[in-house]
Amino acid sequence: MKNQTSGINWKKNLFILWLSQFLAMAGFGCCMPFIPLLMKDTLHVVDDQMRGFYVSLYYFAGMASLCIASTVWGVLADRFGRKLMLLRASYMAALFYPLLAFAPNIGVLLLIRFLCSFFSGTVNPAQTLLVTTTPEEKHGFALGTLSTSIWSGNMTGYLSGGLIVHYFGYTTAFMTCGVVYLISALLVHIFVDEDFRRPSAAELKTKKARRSLRDIASPAVLWMLLMFLLMGIARRIEQPFIAMLVELVHGEQGAAFFTGVVSAAAALGGVFSGIIIGHFCDRYDPGKLAFPILLISGLASILQACSNSIGMLIASRFLAYFAAGGLQPVLQVILAKIVPHDQRGTYFGWTNSMSQAGGILCSFISGGIALLGSVRGIFAAAGLIMFLMVPLMIPARRACEQAEKQLNQAS
Repeated sequence: MKNQTSGINWKKNLFILWLSQFLAMAGFGCCMPFIPLLMKDTLHVVDDQMRGFYVSLYYFAGMASLCIASTVWGVLADRFGRKLMLLRASYMAALFYPLLAFAPNIGVLLLIRFLCSFFSGTVNPAQTLLVTTTPEEKHGFALGTLSTSIWSGNMTGYLSGGLIVHYFGYTTAFMTCGVVYLISALLVHIFVDEDFRRPSAAELKTKKARRSLRDIASPAVLWMLLMFLLMGIARRIEQPFIAMLVELVHGEQGAAFFTGVVSAAAALGGVFSGIIIGHFCDRYDPGKLAFPILLISGLASILQACSNSIGMLIASRFLAYFAAGGLQPVLQVILAKIVPHDQRGTYFGWTNSMSQAGGILCSFISGGIALLGSVRGIFAAAGLIMFLMVPLMIPARRACEQAEKQLNQAS
């Protein structure tokens, strides 16, 4: 079946994008969870409180640059094409990620991370490209299916990364990341189709003239931006600290291996989530699906904070990401229904920037908790933020329903 408007074979695009993002996330997973261990073993940051602080700075550098860049790349995607933006992100990731292994000190590590995040970040352009080449009635299925590539790629990367670090060291793991990103970029370059017509200067001027700030930043859009901001905080606040929680629950012996296993359990939960919740998004109101997703995510995050064995941590991590893994596709399907087709790159860029802004905020929050409290407190905070989102979804859903009606009437 082809896209009804462009003649593109959307199923072929979905398959290639799925494969490319699987490889990209596998490469990402080969190195990113092990940054706290690299700081300790290679850069000799042995004090746990200082290491927690530096881990927060590291993720702050990544989130800050991606927050700034996402809006810029989103606008450029609507002007020059979504495929071009995905290629830019993939090739730059292949270049920059391996350099992290050669950083001689914390300062250089932070600088490389900033540059890497500014020029890379493949998930958002891949999602935007997929949505713009897929029929409207298949958005939930397509985004849910693509999310399985992200989670299964992460799972593969976490497991293989743990083994690579354990047996061959950090340099090999980071170089593997770069090679896999390069293969991912080549797949998109050769096989993905996009029927993109670059708008003329006159068209851009006309669109800009007829769009007021009130139209662009409608109440529904503002509510969705808030949801993406809170989601960015809740889902990212504990990610940098999973290795430290593993050390706390299980001990230092085999910490890299079990960090990979626990991270893979989360990714496996995300795989099932993408299949099931993505399917439900095309059959049921995605606004209603958000409520049980948030409640289960919050409960599972609290269980992680209370884990006293590696088995309990693995199980609660799986449950947390089984629920939370479906939240982003649900919010994106809602957003796609309330914004014009030709502006989705811009809006998706905005939401990604808000998600990254959430990452910036959680860097400060988690850093403060790490210095003044404990690692367990960081995981508990993630659960509390998920619970906070439940009552906020009520007015957000009402505003989005109204915006969808107005957009359908206008078209």
